[in-house]
Amino acid sequence: MPPFNGVVASLDFTHAANFTDGIHEFIAHRSIILSYVEDYWASIVAWLSQPSVFVVILAWAITFTIIIGLVLSLEFGPIGVVASSIAAAFQAWMYGAFTPAAGIFATLTSLGMLGLLMPVAVVLAACAATVVALIVWASRAGV
Repeated sequence: MPPFNGVVASLDFTHAANFTDGIHEFIAHRSIILSYVEDYWASIVAWLSQPSVFVVILAWAITFTIIIGLVLSLEFGPIGVVASSIAAAFQAWMYGAFTPAAGIFATLTSLGMLGLLMPVAVVLAACAATVVALIVWASRAGV
């Protein structure tokens, strides 16, 4: 029997209380795709609930959050360096009235004003967090 005939033949809603229950029963009991997804999801949840995997994910999340927090605390914004910020204090202490054009401070200010600082920071934070997570995973694998 072709697969389509089996699907059409199983569209018997006479035992369901209403149409919605019939659809749900059809999907839950007869769909190969849904049963595969449920089994796959259950295996993913079982894998994620292992303590060693949880520690690796936690290390990644903490590292990512710390790096993004540090970048945000620099306060290079869309209008330049935010007044009374760490960046403004560093600029006043290090450069005074003269900031070099091709320096790291000018580059960070330009990235902040163009709106490119956060995408760069997210990529760098994700890479650093991945390295930390791999180190944690490698150190826990030997335990």
